[in-house]
Amino acid sequence: MEIKDKVKGYLANPLKTSVRTKFLTLTEQAILINTLKNKVFFKLDGGYPNSELKRAVLYVDDEAFITCFKIKYNEKYLLLSHQNILGTLLSLSITKESIGDILASEDVFFITSELKEFIINEFIKINNVAITLEEIDGSNLVRNVELEMSSFTVSSLRLDSIVSKITKKSRNEALNMINNDLVKVNHLISNKNTKSIKEEDVISIRKYGRFIIKDTKNTSKKGKIIVKYGKYV
Repeated sequence: MEIKDKVKGYLANPLKTSVRTKFLTLTEQAILINTLKNKVFFKLDGGYPNSELKRAVLYVDDEAFITCFKIKYNEKYLLLSHQNILGTLLSLSITKESIGDILASEDVFFITSELKEFIINEFIKINNVAITLEEIDGSNLVRNVELEMSSFTVSSLRLDSIVSKITKKSRNEALNMINNDLVKVNHLISNKNTKSIKEEDVISIRKYGRFIIKDTKNTSKKGKIIVKYGKYV
């Protein structure tokens, strides 16, 4: 069931106990926020401040709902990566939605607390190398966000102009991308090509990546807007 259908169910049936979702993508989070704001008390949490994948809790209780584990292993025999951590977790027949962010550089991953005991008992090897898990407080962790910065000039901050410049395609090609649901603004599909883009807006373009608009304050000698933006790498 898609998140928008689940959200409609939350609104249709008054909740008597807390409801916890699986880990939600950025798009699912945006849909939930737009639908539930000012209607139901809820919070989003991924286990640390700038997490990407988050769980939603409606009618929050005091129980922990996200567990953070640090992986202990012999570095002589194993090189941890996002891929081998995720792959091994999925091989245990748990769903991807039960897994939060994986910070391979910190040897850390987040999991739904309902699976805590299962993970402790079953997640004991990666690439046939023995590992142990230590439950830690991940709330002070920080996800390193790398941006590849660039810039361009435009006459206006319309979405189609921005997409055209980022992809180096014509305005008509950019319009086709927008009309074919290939473009998201702040994680939601946007079909309005005249939508005005502002600083800190996140633009996702299928097959091109995800970008964030960082600065639009300056103009060129010809009076065009200088747009500084970053591509997530």
